[in-house]
Order: sequence, then C-alpha cells, then structure tokens
Amino acid sequence: MSERLYDYMKITDLKDMLKKSGKKYADKIAYQIKTKEGTYQNITHQEVRQMVDALGTALMDMGLKDKRIAVIGENRFEWEIAYLSIVCGTGIVVPLDKSLPDNELKNLIERSGVEAIFYSQKYEETLEEAKKEGVGKLKHLISMDLEHHTNGNYSEKELIETGKKQIQLGNKQFIEANIK
Repeated sequence: MSERLYDYMKITDLKDMLKKSGKKYADKIAYQIKTKEGTYQNITHQEVRQMVDALGTALMDMGLKDKRIAVIGENRFEWEIAYLSIVCGTGIVVPLDKSLPDNELKNLIERSGVEAIFYSQKYEETLEEAKKEGVGKLKHLISMDLEHHTNGNYSEKELIETGKKQIQLGNKQFIEANIK
C-alpha cells in the first residue's frame, strides 16, 4: 500500500465537519457577503459554526426537534445556515425547489408534513396563505429577510440571536445532539 501524500482531517458527518473546520480555520474567512451599501462583510469559520449552533438551539427550543423543516429561496448564505442547522441535529430538512408554482408548493407542504419553513421574501405571500389555509402541519414561517419577528413570522436573524443567548445560559441541547 502506498504512503499518504497529504494529511487529512477525518470527518464523520456534517456536524463534525463544521466543528473541526470551525476550530482549525477559526479566524479564516469562510464567506464574504456583499451588503446593501456595496461593501463586503467577512464571516469566519468560527462565526458560521456559532450561527449554526445558535439557530439549531433556537429551533429545538421552538419544539422542532426531529420535525420536518423546509427551506426555499435563492442560493444565499442564510439558506445554508438554515439548512445546516436542520441537518446537524435539529430535524429533517426538506429542500423545496424555488421554481415550483404556488399550487405545487402547497401540495409539497401538505405531503411532506413540514412544520416550519425557512423562506426568502419572494415566497412570503404564498406561505402566509398556506399557513392561513391550514395546509398540512405548517405552524412556523421563518424569514431569511426580516430583521425582527413580524406578523407572526419569525426572523432567522433574531432566532440566531435568541439561540446565542440560550447557549450562554447553558442550553447545550443542539450542540450535544447527535445526527440521526
């Protein structure tokens, strides 16, 4: 057998990858996001890990442990944080195709049994309508765009801040959760 040419990091799952890369590359830039002002915001690997932990903690506190949670929207940083917070110990992720017509989107919400949906602004009206109509088990709408909870819809940004506070108070349910 040949000798290894490179050192590598043994990774068991996505949560393990985030933990190890968050530690090994803590201060290195993971993302550069263009702001409304045209400047770039740098986000480190450690900050990504903290956001995922915080959002997962907040979702569990909402009673979404082991529940189905959908994500729909354009390719963006908030989509990834939502996705990772679900698959790394909260529940079952249901990625929805952003090009679905409204009737098909409602049909998938019904059939998939999702209880919460992360969404971008484009889908707000359709999802509010689906929730009002009582489609499936849908209970929680979580906006990737809202700065604050509004009209019964959650803000992903506020949930991350809520989760950070819960972790500081000792809530480790997400951090210690295993991926199924």
